Amino acid sequence: MKIGAYIVKRQSKQNYAKESYNVRAWPGFEMVLHTARAEGWQIEYVGEATAYKCDVVLVSITSDCDWWPFITERMKWQNSDVRVIAGGPGVLNVRPLLTMVDVFVFGRGEGLILDLLAAEAKAERLESESVCYSDTFSIDNIYRIKQTDSFYSQEFQLANGRMYHETSLGCPNRCFFCGYTWHRKYIGDGRYHGGSDLISVGQSYKERTIRELVEMPLKHWEAEGRIRLVGLDGTSERLRRKANKVIPREMWREFLEKVATFQVPQQLKVYNIIGYPDETEEDWHEFLEDIRLVDDRLQASRQWSLLCHFTPFRAMPATPCATWPMSYCNYRGAIARSLKLEGMPGNVFFQGNQFWAVESMGTDSLATVIQSAIILRGLEYDTEGIQALARTKKYWAASVASRVATLEQWFDCASLFKEYEWNQLPTRYLHSHANVITAS
Repeated sequence: MKIGAYIVKRQSKQNYAKESYNVRAWPGFEMVLHTARAEGWQIEYVGEATAYKCDVVLVSITSDCDWWPFITERMKWQNSDVRVIAGGPGVLNVRPLLTMVDVFVFGRGEGLILDLLAAEAKAERLESESVCYSDTFSIDNIYRIKQTDSFYSQEFQLANGRMYHETSLGCPNRCFFCGYTWHRKYIGDGRYHGGSDLISVGQSYKERTIRELVEMPLKHWEAEGRIRLVGLDGTSERLRRKANKVIPREMWREFLEKVATFQVPQQLKVYNIIGYPDETEEDWHEFLEDIRLVDDRLQASRQWSLLCHFTPFRAMPATPCATWPMSYCNYRGAIARSLKLEGMPGNVFFQGNQFWAVESMGTDSLATVIQSAIILRGLEYDTEGIQALARTKKYWAASVASRVATLEQWFDCASLFKEYEWNQLPTRYLHSHANVITAS
């Protein structure tokens, strides 16, 4: 049986700084490949031009956005009889993808891959709640995101040549929106510090919450390295509490005051989720007010850049927020337009004594969010539209407005963005390690 590990065309470009296979490293996929190769399975890397030579192709999907380039290339394969096995954190909603993948793996794959490949070699099926065969999928079945109780025991080499040893998994926090929390069972070993708030340490990252950083003596900050990015995940305390990201305003302001005492000015990336249900511009203004309240107490000196990245809310399957409605709004540039004073350049919305704040240019457009909604909440009847979109080069080169118009023509956006009852949710078949209760 000839097995291929699939790499999409844009990731096969080794020098592409952001998306190449070497740069992203793909430790989860490489862990699965390492497990299989250690038991004698021969697996070669393949792409669009060579996948047809395989009997089985393994595909890693790390997020909803990874589906689109894969589907585009999948439609061009010379051999449509290749068996496709897809796994990874982006494999959550199988319903609009059933005709393009033969086998879906939910959650940790290294504990399934050997039995799965053995079954494929014998043209048999692996009985597991974490494995979904497209031709027997049923919304009434129960599928579970596979977990592990221990770290992967072996060190292995990543595609970029570096050695990797798993030392953290999951998160002890329970932010309602977060797939990392709800899709991965938390395992602590003394090195993990929770959340998605990162501190740079040389070429690596330690994960720190704002709460932990506030409580940590400043000398420990300086010993560990420069602060690079933190997750606030809500522009107001009200929204943060709604999402179970309990960071009071006082704590956020205390964190900023501590940042201002750092001797070397630098750029701090602040990650926020926007578009929560019942969010208003008043919530945005609270974020600005907290920055101003801190800055007003500082003397004009070295400048700190607050690069504020705003990510539109997605209702992730198998999380307490899975049933929440999503905001049908193009947020790109909207925060800066709402908060900035006349005369401020570009996306800058605050200029003070030490801090100046700017909206990142990376805010996802409405078209991108609709594409996410199609993958996360799409149904079987969306397959035709997905395949048509994948084949339409003109769509991917069009303006945001044109892409939104096309998506509105081909898909039921009202259903994709609406609030659901749990028993009507398109992904109600998917379960995790935790008893997920709808967040109200």
